[in-house]
Amino acid sequence: MAQQGKIISWNQQKGFGFIAPDNGEQDVFFHVSALPDKQCRPRINEAVTFCIGKDKKGRMSATKVTFTKAHSGLDKYTAPFSKAQWFSVIFLAFVAISVALFNTPYQVLIGYLVLSVVTFAVYAHDKRAAKLDKWRTKEASLHVLALVGGWPGALWAQKILRHKSQKQPFKAILWIMIILNCAVFILSFTPEGVTLIKQVLQLI
Repeated sequence: MAQQGKIISWNQQKGFGFIAPDNGEQDVFFHVSALPDKQCRPRINEAVTFCIGKDKKGRMSATKVTFTKAHSGLDKYTAPFSKAQWFSVIFLAFVAISVALFNTPYQVLIGYLVLSVVTFAVYAHDKRAAKLDKWRTKEASLHVLALVGGWPGALWAQKILRHKSQKQPFKAILWIMIILNCAVFILSFTPEGVTLIKQVLQLI
């Protein structure tokens, strides 16, 4: 039987929160999977209707959580940036500054932007394929795209599309690819780094 309540807490990164029932009963846990649109961002004190059920671990939780006032389809784009998104924005800003002040080829910035768009599109395609039970993109291919410079697009896809955002060890490997890519970029500012990069490219 449906009940009414309001959202009293929500952890966007972990995808769960709590609802305070209007009847005064104990606060109820709910997971993002209980939402009709998993890309919506619940708001504190927002009125909802819900049913009581059990999650996959057998714990009491809210199911079929529906917002009393429908959300805009733009919510997923206007939600506050995650730390990962801010990291990508700051890095790209640093690349832009290096192009303007340190003679970094402008193609480097364009490359990051283009690869990020491509990577975001690949994540979107893979999520659609998962829903339709069609041929999926290999995780190794997603990591290669991140390694060569598409990782900002990967981080934005994880936040906006909520795809590959919880799965391990995928996230850990993705951040290894990000660290390696950033390390190569930083090394390109040193003579030793330039020499090393050229030697690696020759081997490839």
